[in-house]
This record gives sequence, C-alpha cells and structure tokens, in this order.
Amino acid sequence: MAAFETLYDRYAREVFVFAAHVLGREDADEVVQNVFLKLWQRADQFDPARGSFAAWFMTIARHCVFDQLKRRRSAVAVGDAIDELLERTPDPGLSLDERVLLGERRATVLAAVRELPAEQRRTLVLAYFGGLSQAAISEALGVPLGTVKKRLRLGLDKLRASLSEPALVEDRERPTASPPGGVRT
Repeated sequence: MAAFETLYDRYAREVFVFAAHVLGREDADEVVQNVFLKLWQRADQFDPARGSFAAWFMTIARHCVFDQLKRRRSAVAVGDAIDELLERTPDPGLSLDERVLLGERRATVLAAVRELPAEQRRTLVLAYFGGLSQAAISEALGVPLGTVKKRLRLGLDKLRASLSEPALVEDRERPTASPPGGVRT
C-alpha cells in the first residue's frame, strides 16, 4: 500500500495537468481517480522488459483521458459544444450594434461549420475549440496523423470559401422582399 501511495504522490499531479489541459479542470479529478484505479487493477500487466514504468503508466493515463473525451463528445452534439464555447466569451464592453453584428457573424460561422462534412467538422472543433494538438486528435479519433492534417486543411478551405467576403456581401445585398410599389433598388 505504501508503494501505491508513493506512486500517487509522484504521478497524480502530472496526470491532473494533462487531463485538465485536454478536458478542463472539471473532469481532471475524475480522470486521475480512474487512472489510479486502472493502475491498481492492472499492476500485474507491467513488464519492465517492454519499457519504463513511467511510459506504461502515462499510456494508461492517456487512454483514460481520451476515453473521457470520447464519452463527452458522444454525449454532447458538436453544434451545441461550439455554441457553448462561443457563448462563454462575451465582451461586455461592446455596444448593442456591435453585439448584434457579432451575433450575426457568430451565427454565420456556426452555420458554415455545421455545413462541413462530419469528419472535417469534428476535427476542426477538436483542434480550434477543444485545443487539442493534431497528434492528440489523431489518437482520439483513431485515425492517422496525415488524415487529421488533411481534414483540417480541407475543412479550413471550405470555411474560407463559404465565409469569403464576396459571398457575404452578396448575401447582404440580395433583397429579401420587394419594397412597396414592386420596384427593387
């Protein structure tokens, strides 16, 4: 039991920092508990001939973090997560007109993100809203790193095209209804 306490003292902070970076502080404590529970259950599986204890242990930690990330992702729709993340960053110093314009832009960006193919949308959300590295996304989604890079590039290209200034200007200039008298200006 003393050895387990020593391991906890040595690695708990490292696991917490990693989990908090990927998932946020609110889920990090639970991940730390899960990691040490798995360590307790799988201690007999450690083989020093295959590598160091630290590497083996951090692999367990990484798997626990990504399992939690997968559970979270499946529990919350991607669109809801984007809305929530964007709404967390309001600027109280904005005027009413600026807030309305910002809200319109936000809605336009969200609509463009929702139009992306699911794989590209998921990858972009994990990278830009979830703060994950490309390698972490690769592991979380179970796809090669090259696939993650390609999805990011394609998704960003599609967003640029759909959010390009000429396309937005055309939408604003397009009349929605005829003015009185049927004459369009």
